[in-house]
Amino acid sequence: MAILRIGTIFELPRADYDQPPLITWEDFYRFRNHVLRVLRRFGSAGPMGEVDLSVDGEDDDLSFERDIVRDPDFFVVDDMYNKHDRLSIVECAPKRISGSVIEALAEMMQSFPGWWVSFSLGDSGLRISSDAVLVGGRRFWDCDSAEEIAQRCSVPVEFGATEPFSDSMYRLWISMISGGIDGSTKFPPAPTRQWAEVIRSLQAMRERRPDGRLTTFSYDEVRNDLHPETRRQLLSRYLDEVAGFPLEVFDAARRNILEDCGFALRESKSVEEGSDLAARIAAALEAIADKLDAKEVVYWWAHVLDEIRDPSEGLTIAVNRTLRPTLDSSNPLLQLSSVFGLAQLHASDIASIVDNVMTANPVWSSNAVLMTWLGKLRTGSTSYPDYRLTFTSN
Repeated sequence: MAILRIGTIFELPRADYDQPPLITWEDFYRFRNHVLRVLRRFGSAGPMGEVDLSVDGEDDDLSFERDIVRDPDFFVVDDMYNKHDRLSIVECAPKRISGSVIEALAEMMQSFPGWWVSFSLGDSGLRISSDAVLVGGRRFWDCDSAEEIAQRCSVPVEFGATEPFSDSMYRLWISMISGGIDGSTKFPPAPTRQWAEVIRSLQAMRERRPDGRLTTFSYDEVRNDLHPETRRQLLSRYLDEVAGFPLEVFDAARRNILEDCGFALRESKSVEEGSDLAARIAAALEAIADKLDAKEVVYWWAHVLDEIRDPSEGLTIAVNRTLRPTLDSSNPLLQLSSVFGLAQLHASDIASIVDNVMTANPVWSSNAVLMTWLGKLRTGSTSYPDYRLTFTSN
């Protein structure tokens, strides 16, 4: 394998988007075509194929190859990121990244100086150019060669033993998930390696922002650096204390909280562990339901389960145990949240579940859009309702 410099994702220069465009659509799709050709040597790549650059067209009038690849090994994004970043984005499982893939892409990019292939691996980031590989995330801690990067991609991340809970890191975590870090934030001393890495990443991200403020999306860059048990501990504490936080803090953190709820449920080691966490999630919703917008209550469990995608039998049992008692709640919004959650779990008795809650809430019959949605859930649908649907607690 060719010798490539190893660096971090944060080495990438900041693009000045106020300047005139640096690349055209032809530049982007010419590079993407070459990326596809390389990746096809190592698996399927798509779903959209190469663009015919001899055809005069842009964006809405592009001429792609006729065949579409379903569920490709390498999902090569076909939308141009912007007109400043020389970049092709690829999504794939880490196991698809081998030394040969890295070497082949680097070799191809000798003809494309300044261009990068960015791999979104789920738990980490990887960028490859003609002479460098930039990495981010726990999977690649201490990697000093392309060979080691490839080896790390071939095995699960090694997290090691669970660390003791840290109150100072809990407070930092709350700031992360709610977008409370800015240029004036002073980071506390890191008690362990994982927190040192998180803080280092936060500092680097903050330095790259003109105002020094990090958004709630910054947590996406570091959440997988944390041990799964650490995330579970932080989440459990937050759910137990959620009623004590100002509503604006929770509103800012809600997306991150629900995503971590789904992750932690999926990673539960037993039905009992899953049941305990599901009960905490339900209790947190009940504690703040009166403060939330009605749709946020109704969609709560659906958003959590969206993160799980394909729950195991044990997890399905655990969440069922939690949702069914709420069908008798005095709060109709909590009832609807459980109905929607059970629909997402494909409950075998979903028809009778829907019939029972409709009988308990006869006032719903005057809301045609709601009745239509419930009718679809009754027959096995898991889709969200028409955007025009409004909910009330009455």
